[in-house]
Amino acid sequence: MLLTPGNRLIARWHWLIPPLMLLVTAPVWLALYEPELFYFLNWHLSVVPAQLWAFLSLMGTGWCIYALTAPSLWLAPRVIVAWLCAAPVAGALTRVGKGLLDHPRPLEVLDPALVQVIGEPLFVAAMPSGHTITGFAAAAAIYFSLQPGTRLKYLWLFIPALGVGLSRIAVGAHWPADVVVGAAIGVFSGLTGAWLCAMIQDKHLSVSSWWMRGVALFGGYCLYVLLTDEMGFIQNMPEQYLLSAFLFVCLISFLWQSFRPGPKPFSDQS
Repeated sequence: MLLTPGNRLIARWHWLIPPLMLLVTAPVWLALYEPELFYFLNWHLSVVPAQLWAFLSLMGTGWCIYALTAPSLWLAPRVIVAWLCAAPVAGALTRVGKGLLDHPRPLEVLDPALVQVIGEPLFVAAMPSGHTITGFAAAAAIYFSLQPGTRLKYLWLFIPALGVGLSRIAVGAHWPADVVVGAAIGVFSGLTGAWLCAMIQDKHLSVSSWWMRGVALFGGYCLYVLLTDEMGFIQNMPEQYLLSAFLFVCLISFLWQSFRPGPKPFSDQS
């Protein structure tokens, strides 16, 4: 069999992970334990400060993920490009899922007085959880873009993604079913993003390539969104300002390295 860059990084069995996730969590997405499971998680997760759940929900947005991974623009370009390749797949599957299923959110069918709500109350288009899809898509894309021999120590990437999923239950926005389905879709999207990224030649990922300069230009839009959009949680604005400052410094650093004359710094293409 001819080995391409994509299947050197992603084995055939990796594509079985999303359906296996759905199989294992079938009792949850079949809603066999609802609404008791939602009530149990929503109230027991309330022991964690609301600000943490709000911030974890922020981590389920592409704007926040871009800021957190901005140093990879010059340190490890495939890290940021892999999840950006996954983002359109994740976004499309989110919209298709919500459009086809039109599943009500907890606040639409449960007594609001019995639900802990953090941030803006949401009522429609529950399945699947877009934040969870984004979180798991980024984690999977980054993980599977790494070389197989070194990636195992980065399994921790899925812990923040799990936190994003739990946050959507904690803030009262999603059923557990929306989260487990979102996690499976997110892993599929991430695998797809890593596979697509593996097809990009190294020369297009150098610090002086126009491809990476375009990726940095998109970072300017991310900066604008972080500074101006509350994204459902006004309490996240201080964290968004900090992320904006960090992202601004990273973008300036990248542009300086990209356009300065002389030898360019080495970029880890793994």
